[in-house]
Amino acid sequence: METKRLLIRNFSEDDADACYQSWGQDRTLGQYIAPYPVSDIRQMANLVRGLASNRNAWVIADKRLEKIVGYITVDVPYEQLGVGEIGYVIGERYQRQGYAMEAIHCILTEYLINKKLYLIEAKCNESNHASLKLIERSGFQAEGRLRGRRVNLLTGQRNDLLVFSITRDEFMRIKFVKKHCPVG
Repeated sequence: METKRLLIRNFSEDDADACYQSWGQDRTLGQYIAPYPVSDIRQMANLVRGLASNRNAWVIADKRLEKIVGYITVDVPYEQLGVGEIGYVIGERYQRQGYAMEAIHCILTEYLINKKLYLIEAKCNESNHASLKLIERSGFQAEGRLRGRRVNLLTGQRNDLLVFSITRDEFMRIKFVKKHCPVG
């Protein structure tokens, strides 16, 4: 998949070093997502190997920079229910540049429009304010709170996990659907 700026492609095992350099060593990710930061390139290679075997996991690369800036996944445990869960990571040095918003809208287009899922969920640590704002700006609606479901790996503090979702119909009403990733 492509957007104006991004190439969104499945992982290759050859991506391990670029992923390690892009986000693997980012300490702040450990506040929100296990297993970050990864301990070394071998751990990243194992993580990338697993992602490369997942047809619903993609590298997010800036075409102009020719750099991997993050990744995005959709877990669809029961396709007959038409429900998936999105997750994403953007390396610290690439955050606040619109990469996540662009990739999320492209993936929502692919799954809600092209693959005709009914709904996509997003879960976020209550203390991850940047991600919460991104999820809300992307059109997701609050669903609920799961108490103490996340642990800040840097401090050991437990945080609630907030659950959001967006349906196909809600996504279709967003004016900028076609801005990032064309339908069809």
